[in-house]
Amino acid sequence: MSRSLELLTDACADLEFTARKMFGGHGFFAPNGGMFAGIVTDDEVIFKLADDAARTELIELGGHAWTYDGQAKPMTMAQWIVVPEGFYDDPEAFSAWARRAHALVPAKLAAKKKRAAPTKRARSARK
Repeated sequence: MSRSLELLTDACADLEFTARKMFGGHGFFAPNGGMFAGIVTDDEVIFKLADDAARTELIELGGHAWTYDGQAKPMTMAQWIVVPEGFYDDPEAFSAWARRAHALVPAKLAAKKKRAAPTKRARSARK
């Protein structure tokens, strides 16, 4: 287990969540299906903060918006904030922000069901 995965798992010990391997790292999901934390490139931990005030506060503490290399250009994910370096040596701050991200994560939207194309019989019945 990577150091970041171990730290994030410890920080979330009192939370209800599931963790899954994804995007070359791990995603941590709240019971509502929303992803609230992840481990990404270079073992960076990121928190999803849809709340502007929380996002601004974490940036002021040394975090920054997560940027990854897109196909054509770098892509910045403004709601995903990379955990400040100091959090790796401060389990209390790490846990507090994990709890906050967990509490703020919006529920995952249900996927829209695709309507099946009408069958040949249904099309000919309409004529």
